[in-house]
Amino acid sequence: MGPEEEDEGFAIGKATDRSDAFRKAKNRAVHYLHYIERYEDHTIYHDISLRFKRTHIKMKKQPRGYGLRCHRAIITICRLIGIKDMYAKVSGSMNMLNLTRGLFHGLSCQETHQQLADKKSLHVVEFREECGPLPIVVASPQGAVRKDPEPEDEVPDTKLDWEDVKIAQGMKRSVWSGLKRAAT
Repeated sequence: MGPEEEDEGFAIGKATDRSDAFRKAKNRAVHYLHYIERYEDHTIYHDISLRFKRTHIKMKKQPRGYGLRCHRAIITICRLIGIKDMYAKVSGSMNMLNLTRGLFHGLSCQETHQQLADKKSLHVVEFREECGPLPIVVASPQGAVRKDPEPEDEVPDTKLDWEDVKIAQGMKRSVWSGLKRAAT
């Protein structure tokens, strides 16, 4: 396993000696491998929001050179997997085992552009800042292309995080932000 391979796994090993526990965990992890694909070999394919028990993880795809801005455990796992650019916000329980299980579940269930194109029978395009208003076709369906496009008025099923909305609108400020220190 390593950054060149896309199969990753994790497990727990218990023993009185640390090296025995490590050996047991390594041998057990081989039996629970997850196939994880990376977009352009540096990030995830799309934004992922998931809940595993009481741990909430929101992962966002980032451009090349952004780096890993996430929880310390997610940074370590992503470096081992080979993901170099991603933003992740963890809320709720910070239990390391649930965080790891949730991360692997989200990464292994992500949908590639080709899978999305085949499912919708439409071309998948991407807009980038360096290309201006011109789209880049990243995947085309294997079969026939559908004539009618996706409906525009369809409301996406994304849940807004109220804390993010308050920060974006400037409503979340500290009560101490406007306070001036008196000169003594």
